[in-house]
Amino acid sequence: MEKMFKRSVLGTAVAAAAMMSMSANAYQIGENNEFNVEVYGVAAISIVNYDAEEKTIATGAKEDKYTGYDYENESRIGFRAGKDMFDNVNIFMQVESGYVGEDGKGGTLGNRDTFVGVQGDWGKVRFGRMLTPMYEVIDWPYANPGLGASWDWGGDVKFNRDRHGDMARYDSPNFSGFNFNVATGRGDKSVDGNNWYGAAAHYRVADMVTLHAAFESETDRKVKDGADASWEICASDTGCTDGAGNSISTGDNYQTAAVDAQFADTFGYLVGFEASLPAGFGLAAAYKSGESDVKGGDKSEQDSWVVIGQYWNGPWGVKVGYTENLESKTAGVKQGDEDSIVSGQLMYVHNGFVPYLRLAQRDIKSEGKQTETFVVRVGLEYGF
Repeated sequence: MEKMFKRSVLGTAVAAAAMMSMSANAYQIGENNEFNVEVYGVAAISIVNYDAEEKTIATGAKEDKYTGYDYENESRIGFRAGKDMFDNVNIFMQVESGYVGEDGKGGTLGNRDTFVGVQGDWGKVRFGRMLTPMYEVIDWPYANPGLGASWDWGGDVKFNRDRHGDMARYDSPNFSGFNFNVATGRGDKSVDGNNWYGAAAHYRVADMVTLHAAFESETDRKVKDGADASWEICASDTGCTDGAGNSISTGDNYQTAAVDAQFADTFGYLVGFEASLPAGFGLAAAYKSGESDVKGGDKSEQDSWVVIGQYWNGPWGVKVGYTENLESKTAGVKQGDEDSIVSGQLMYVHNGFVPYLRLAQRDIKSEGKQTETFVVRVGLEYGF
């Protein structure tokens, strides 16, 4: 099953029920098309209600952050093509749109995995926009059901990319249950020396347990933009300080100091497993850790973990998960920014359609505030 479908919110239902694969359900364009052009996609719509309360940690003051419902349209479409150039050398490509979203702006072609590659029984090499090897494992199987706001992208220390362009990636064939992926690319092409490197390895044992390990490293990643000196009006009742350190009275003009951009060297890793247990049960868990070492500044570190259980009885499936970002440290000092999510999902698979109900409780801390959000989502998804 292709990774673009695995990334969908209910890829787990389709995978576990073995109802379909993207290759099997893609439609060939043209009866005599020697390039094997296919169209595929996912139709996914849900209505979700958020009920959130925000608390200022220092004072304990609470307020309703937001309450209400939203329709989230994660439908997308893609195209694939390929043709043998030589014996055991097949040239292939893919262009995939993003989610439709609220106004369609995110649904542009090329928003998701879009690449050109060459493949054979020796593996495949791709160039373009893809998931990094480490993020591919983070996202699947560990972000579903509904754990992404903490586990996936909610960490306070940024040490990995996700879907990224300017990438070259190699995926090995399967060697008796073992396979691996390696990749490299530019982070920000406007920053000299901003390059990243990553790899992942996977080993399936006795057709029951799959072990995963991955890492990612990056040099000169921009973590804060710089700013030129500028003229401001002091609006503070207690006065201001200009770029030279002089005191400025309220209402007076003053010039701020220029601020240099900040860059960091980052490193992160992940270890985890997923297991198919008897009687329809399944279990998956992972631990990841990473650091961001700001040049001329401090090093920040953060660890995270996740555990997911599922049970299938015929077309019915239940999946529950819990994840936690542990408190980060900067220069060895704890930052009070730990967060967690607990989530549960009920699914039904029939004729390729997957209706579902998901409940989640998010407890997110950031910038001195704690936001508790209860999420209810009802949706329908199917792939073609």
